[in-house]
Amino acid sequence: MDPSRHTMEGATLELQQLLTTPPPSYAGGTLPPNPHAILHASLEYLRDTGDERYLFLRCTLEMLHGHGFVGSTDGTVTTTTTSLSPDEETLLFHCVTGVRQVMLLRWDEYGTLRDVVRDVMLLLGLGGGGVLPRTVAMACLSCAASFWKRGWGGDALAAVAGEEQQAYLARLICELVPNLKRFSAGEEGRCELFQYLNAVMIAPFGDMSKTQMHASAMSASFLSLLVGEFSGGNSSSRYNLPLEFHRTCHQVFENGVAGNKSGLDSTLESSMTSLSALVGYILTTAGNNVTTPMPALSDGSFLEMGSAIIAVTFDVISWEFGAGRSKWEFGSSTKEAAVLLRPPKRWRQVLINPDFLGAMFQVYSVIRVDSEKERISNRLLAETRGRMAHQLRQLLLQLSSIALGPIFEDEHEHGAYASFLLDGCLNVLEAIVTKQHQQPPTEPLMEELISSEIVDLSSILSRITTNFKVQTLSRLPTFQRFLSFLCTFGRWLLESSLAECTNAKGDIESMEGIDWKNDAIAQILQCSDAMADDYWLVSSGTRRAESMTVLQALATLLAPLYASYCMCKVQMSSLEEHYLADEGADLDDVREEISASGLEDEMSSAASLGRLNVFASLTTLSEMFQQCMPKLLALFTGPRLENEMTPDIAALMEEARMLIVCACHLLTDECPGESPTVPDAISKACITSEGSDNEQCIMAISSLVDLLMKVAEAQATRVSMHPEESACSPLLSKTLLWFFRRWAAAYVFPTPGDYRQSGGIYGKWATQEQAQPVISFCTTLCLLYFCHWPLEKEVQDECNSLLLAIAKRGHSVRHLLVNAPSFEQIAALHVVCASLRPNSSPNLSDLETFGGSLTPALVRGYQRLPFLDRSKVLTSLLVGCSEMKNEKASSIMNECLVAVEKSFKLLVQALESKQVHSSNINAQESACLAISLYNGIALASEMCEPERIPHFITPSLPHLSGLIKFDSFADDLSICGALLTFFRDYAEQCIGMLNHEQCSVLFTSVASLLKSYSEHHCKNRVIRRKAEDVVFEEEQKYNDVLCAIQLLIHLGTKDFVDVFNAESPSSQGMGSESISDVIFFGLQQILPLVSQGLLQFPTLCTHYFSLVGSTIENYPEKICVLPFDLFKSLLDSLIFGMSNSDPLVCREAARAIGNLAGNTDYCNEILRHGAILPQLVACFRGRNVECQRMAAFALSKVSSNLTSHDELHKHDVLNLVKNECRVSSDPKPFSDQQTVRFCHMIVSNLT
Repeated sequence: MDPSRHTMEGATLELQQLLTTPPPSYAGGTLPPNPHAILHASLEYLRDTGDERYLFLRCTLEMLHGHGFVGSTDGTVTTTTTSLSPDEETLLFHCVTGVRQVMLLRWDEYGTLRDVVRDVMLLLGLGGGGVLPRTVAMACLSCAASFWKRGWGGDALAAVAGEEQQAYLARLICELVPNLKRFSAGEEGRCELFQYLNAVMIAPFGDMSKTQMHASAMSASFLSLLVGEFSGGNSSSRYNLPLEFHRTCHQVFENGVAGNKSGLDSTLESSMTSLSALVGYILTTAGNNVTTPMPALSDGSFLEMGSAIIAVTFDVISWEFGAGRSKWEFGSSTKEAAVLLRPPKRWRQVLINPDFLGAMFQVYSVIRVDSEKERISNRLLAETRGRMAHQLRQLLLQLSSIALGPIFEDEHEHGAYASFLLDGCLNVLEAIVTKQHQQPPTEPLMEELISSEIVDLSSILSRITTNFKVQTLSRLPTFQRFLSFLCTFGRWLLESSLAECTNAKGDIESMEGIDWKNDAIAQILQCSDAMADDYWLVSSGTRRAESMTVLQALATLLAPLYASYCMCKVQMSSLEEHYLADEGADLDDVREEISASGLEDEMSSAASLGRLNVFASLTTLSEMFQQCMPKLLALFTGPRLENEMTPDIAALMEEARMLIVCACHLLTDECPGESPTVPDAISKACITSEGSDNEQCIMAISSLVDLLMKVAEAQATRVSMHPEESACSPLLSKTLLWFFRRWAAAYVFPTPGDYRQSGGIYGKWATQEQAQPVISFCTTLCLLYFCHWPLEKEVQDECNSLLLAIAKRGHSVRHLLVNAPSFEQIAALHVVCASLRPNSSPNLSDLETFGGSLTPALVRGYQRLPFLDRSKVLTSLLVGCSEMKNEKASSIMNECLVAVEKSFKLLVQALESKQVHSSNINAQESACLAISLYNGIALASEMCEPERIPHFITPSLPHLSGLIKFDSFADDLSICGALLTFFRDYAEQCIGMLNHEQCSVLFTSVASLLKSYSEHHCKNRVIRRKAEDVVFEEEQKYNDVLCAIQLLIHLGTKDFVDVFNAESPSSQGMGSESISDVIFFGLQQILPLVSQGLLQFPTLCTHYFSLVGSTIENYPEKICVLPFDLFKSLLDSLIFGMSNSDPLVCREAARAIGNLAGNTDYCNEILRHGAILPQLVACFRGRNVECQRMAAFALSKVSSNLTSHDELHKHDVLNLVKNECRVSSDPKPFSDQQTVRFCHMIVSNLT
């Protein structure tokens, strides 16, 4: 034997020695060496360097030979194999994955050996040499699947270096595994593969030997892995190929080539053949009695095989058709596939088969035999059987997701398919619910299996409802049975949860079944939501009578569930609050936020259910309100409570809060970015001409609102008298304010153009006389909370939201708002307190100016409001009194603005005349107050004639930025941050309406501010990311940096606003030269602060690279203003950006490098930076087509100057792009066309 050959003997020892030796690039630090860290570093080094001695493959063969898995003379190893130790299993796993990675990354360097390795890995994974540990077997199958995908295009086997050694290893494998199944090349080999797998998968249904069942299960697992390789993009980086290769593979596997059967169709045929054999065997063995235990269901090997066969069928049916192009596009989601499936017509005979669906449910009835004694006799076996049943439910879920399309001949067939699915699911669920009523499970495992089953089947019902729509479902014979069951099923879940909560005395954490019951209830609510909001029910047409019949059925059979939902949820929340108050416990902030988010979604779905029968839902809520609210009113109007809040009071308030939440969701919709409107279901239920219940609906809504006004008034009055009393709940106040914000914005004073209907609920608060009391009530509520609960942040946020929502309602409502005495009082408080710090004493003479409407107590309360809240109040005041034709409104606005301007001027004069020093705490507070109030003015851009904002603010801009010239102010990061926030918000809101003069003042002020900010807070400030800190909370510490970056981004938009604003005269615009000067000046100021520590914060990083990428692209000639050290910092940040996991950041960084490299001087500096080319190469090999395209663009620019540098760089870049240029001539190119053009430019530049 040639001594230069690497045989398999001694490979394991050699590899183990290598893995215990630190690689050349290893940096272990000063700590003692970590064996695990060294092992992983050595593995990575060996994979990256190409494993020139074939250690991974040789070690794999040696270990398998040593334990008898390969090397027998007859090729059958059934009794001579020995077990692997845990360490050997781990090493073997790493060897197999190492073989896969090395050969994939250097595919062209291997010849026939790669096909031999592919075939032997498949054989080993299937158990052809003996049953390997599952982790190793799956690694072998994954390796084989990857190799099949890589060679799916039929690469020619060219001559390669080291061919003699590879030929020796290939012969060695064939000698060690004489029963190795070799597959031909090209299409013939792919056909042989599926024929072979199909034969292995159906073989057990003859004699049911454990060896054959294991091989069948592993064959199905291999097909699942193969489908996953072709459908997913998560493993794309290990192939060392552009993303277009994966798109093309996806398309070829889906559609086939030149009329040949596609790999996907062949996989479906194999999976369905084996599934049919499995179904036939189960039904034949079970006979007519599905409750008699089958011997096979007590065999773990059979259950594993069945689960694997069902799983591969699920994977094939889940294929995303037509996703080959969009799946890996920039910004494409990596989340799970779309809910609905649209298989092609050629799959029709396989999937759209009533006998097939019926058999699936029959098999499921056999598998899920609910005999508790049988299922718990062997826990491991019961769990395995439960997994098989779960896999079958998931398959049924996917079958329920097949949408109307070419696979169905017509709507009748579509309806028949839905009928089979619905009937089968209802039969199983009804049997489960009946059994639960008769004999609930007592064994924990049985409870777990039943709960998983109920949730899965509920999901199937939800998917059927979403997919087939109410129009199709309503024509099925079982539609009314379906609605009745949903109502009955939901009530059972809710009532059993309430009973369990009552037994647990409100301790939700101790309730074992609460989570799965909540999941099932959520699925039922999704069913009702999908049906209630179906467009077919509300659209007019020839089938209007049919849709009305369906609506009546929904209102009669399904809507009663809403009453049970409200009663159970409210009582459970009350019990939980009683328990928490009694125990002195409380939910932590994170759990409370998650719970609130889940409740919001659930309540929205429940509201759709309640709107199916508005009158009945309002009646339910009215009855519950009548039981709760009188107790609450008695509490607020009764004597003062001296003690802490009792559990009974806490439970009462939580009950009231939940009722308000239910009522708010029923009567209103959250409309972010839209004008609030009354929900259609509510408006239709209140049209008086259609029936006697309609007038009662209006009365019920009016009574409910009146009752809530009384409660809100009582609590606010109580707060004004005893703000510290424990019986007053900020959470309840916040909920009431939230209700009035959503309700008033939709119901009060509707304008004629807002609605198609007239009368009914629209007329209830449609006149000035009807609307004025409501507006006055809301403003009074806000006034009381502003002055008596100034430090309750959530209450203040809702007060400001309510005030702003009313102010944005329209000119008629703004007229009523200005006439409300409380609104005038709020404006007067702002005027008086515009210069008052929290600890200042008000001037009593100022109070007399307003005719006694203000008291010292009101002023003292208002001035305690945080500056941010005062800013929001001013925004609402300006929007509310922005009607120019209303003299009273104009007068109020003028007073509000003059008060701010006067206060600020006095501060500036005092500072400049040195009457007060900037180090004085009162001066610093006054500065923060003035900046906040100016920010409130800047944010009032939704007012009428918003051009008045820059007209007022512009004269003050130099003085505002000039505050930072005072040393104590400049050193105070809170003042600098407040100024940056103001200028950012002002630029964002008003940049489009500024004229030339206003722009000049703004840009000059910004430049002055950024210069001082840089001197005091950028040059010597170090930012480090602490791993233990929460990212969001830590990122808030550097909000000033984010504001500075965002400010520059907003200033840069002025150039484009002027270009595309055709109505603006040219004299209004700002020259590009001036804009770029300011942006680059600002960039120069903040660059000293940019470090890897800063860029590790996601939001900061994204905004920074957005600024840099667009700025360099638009103004590349301006980069010369940066000194060399800042230019180097810029390059360092771009290198970091190209290695970022965010595709947007990576793309912007590569684009900036390319634009910089367009200048010869900059290009030479880039090439001198040793890390840039490797990062561009890594970016080119990345997972995203946009990143790859920008990296190719950058390399095409850099390569023009690369000839003056060493040959090694030229060689690396040429090797990188040669594959792109080679495949570009293929009729089905593997590369994005723009990327290919850039690659040709690179080759041209380098050769």
